[in-house]
Amino acid sequence: MAKKTFAFETAIHAVVRVQAADEDSARKAVPSVLGAPGTTDIRIANEHAIAGLGINAVIEDVEFYVPPDFDLVEVNGERVKRRRR
Repeated sequence: MAKKTFAFETAIHAVVRVQAADEDSARKAVPSVLGAPGTTDIRIANEHAIAGLGINAVIEDVEFYVPPDFDLVEVNGERVKRRRR
């Protein structure tokens, strides 16, 4: 039986803590950690799924979309009130 390719879209919520001199610099750094995993990451996930979990599936590709605007939620461990848009 031939395998099929399935594509799933999911929402991911992340809190990224960045040490920087100012908020603008911190914001510029955030997208760098939210990029798609590399081929090594995908290979390791596949090995774990097949050998460790007994799942007969292979991840082919992962893409992340990072919205251009995201909310600042805390500074130095203290919550920040959300700005109205």
